[in-house]
Amino acid sequence: MSKKAAPDLVLFTLMVVLLVIGLFLVFDASYARAGQVKYTHGDSFYFMKRQVLFAVIGVIGMFLAMRIRYWKLKRLAPVLLAGAIFGLVLVFVPGFGVNINGATRWISLGGIQLQPSEIAKICLIIYLASVISAKRGEIRNLQRGLVPIVIPAAIVIFLVVIEDMGTAITLALTTLIMIYMAGAKIRHLLAAAGICLVLCIIFVAVEPYRIGRLTVFLDPFKDAQGSGYQVCHSLIALGSGGPLGVGICEGREKLFYLPAEHTDFIFAVLGEEAGLIGTVLVAALFLAFAARGFIVALQTKDLFGRLMAGGISALIGGQAFLNMGVVTSSLPATGVPMPFISYGGTSLAINLFSVGILLAVSKYPKPPEDYSYEDSIDRRRDRRPRVSGNMHSRRPSSRLR
Repeated sequence: MSKKAAPDLVLFTLMVVLLVIGLFLVFDASYARAGQVKYTHGDSFYFMKRQVLFAVIGVIGMFLAMRIRYWKLKRLAPVLLAGAIFGLVLVFVPGFGVNINGATRWISLGGIQLQPSEIAKICLIIYLASVISAKRGEIRNLQRGLVPIVIPAAIVIFLVVIEDMGTAITLALTTLIMIYMAGAKIRHLLAAAGICLVLCIIFVAVEPYRIGRLTVFLDPFKDAQGSGYQVCHSLIALGSGGPLGVGICEGREKLFYLPAEHTDFIFAVLGEEAGLIGTVLVAALFLAFAARGFIVALQTKDLFGRLMAGGISALIGGQAFLNMGVVTSSLPATGVPMPFISYGGTSLAINLFSVGILLAVSKYPKPPEDYSYEDSIDRRRDRRPRVSGNMHSRRPSSRLR
């Protein structure tokens, strides 16, 4: 067994800082609305309490994930993928699917609302890491390697895009990054990216509200009191903050002017109250988190662990900067929350669990001596791998070494 290292302290610290900022911002952005809406019964701490609860659940999940010898997740990959697809389909089943603000993205199980697309993210990353590492010698072959990998991912992304196009985009980008990391041919990646772009245009064209979002993106102030209302008030909040902000808890846009002030547009509340300095600081924290995650991937000799680390880092970093792009009107509205910051129980818990897996990978920069790239079911009862010789000499080539 190879020597186990300590979890990556820099990565852990960055996550804690972002989580603390997020918990404070959820309270700051939501207390006015929470005190007015009926279902909170006037409790100004309603959203904060729920966010703290899911943060505790997520932290427990993170520490449990850190204790996992990550390569054991390989045997669970097919089950996780099947579970993710089942959950995404369940959204459309009457009696289970829940519609909130015109979007059907949640399911209700025993009074608890879950968002299957959030769970599907980490399930797809684990599955992709497993199947790509299993086909490490065929990743550059289109028919035997790439297509069998992409088809299951395409099924998940298709189900997600029906519910949430923004999440589907981040999953598609994460998939392409993981395939690139494994050493796929550039022309195959460009072809896949082109197909994704064409499908994206089709999905936008068939839904009038998506066309409306694109129109708003091009000129939000053309209909400032209608379809452009949310984006306009987001820009007003950011502009009002200036370099230093109006002061913590002193923002005005969160007082029933800016919709989704504690969820998708919480970054605008930060911009108004902490100014440009506050937004740049948070952006730098996410950039540092993603960079550190890729460093963990670079230091990991095992392809399965390397791909999981890279996929999780790309997903969390990609979601953060996609959210910033929407809030600043640099990108069309997509409905993607900011990881660790936006209000949302399922998203927060799953992101923390994903960080736990990332930290688990950081503990084993080298695979243990009794670990084989082959599936765990292909082991003898004495736990020795079937392949003979030095396992490390069979290590696959990839772009991340």
